[in-house]
Amino acid sequence: MTTPGIMGHLFADEEDWAAILAPALCQDAAAIECLARLLFRIKRAIDSGPEGAMQASGALLGSIELLYLYTNAHKAAVKLYVVSLEGNLKPQDEPLNLINAALERGKSHVH
Repeated sequence: MTTPGIMGHLFADEEDWAAILAPALCQDAAAIECLARLLFRIKRAIDSGPEGAMQASGALLGSIELLYLYTNAHKAAVKLYVVSLEGNLKPQDEPLNLINAALERGKSHVH
């Protein structure tokens, strides 16, 4: 059984893409061109068969990991890390303890 994505369905539709890209479209058409070419290469890899699909999957995961650096979750994690370095946390609130506990709770959901 598949579950819906963040936007309520498995993949983004035209409305989702427009909402995501609208600010970028107004500011950097060259970046949008690069994204379109990248998405096309990913599509071509998927269409090429199982090996290409695995390569595309790896490329997408690498992109997700890179994008994390620009998220609010990353900003919060850095703040938590600094508070930890300052020695202002209880042991159960230390970053690794929090992360490992959350990973353990989510273990049954990881594929």
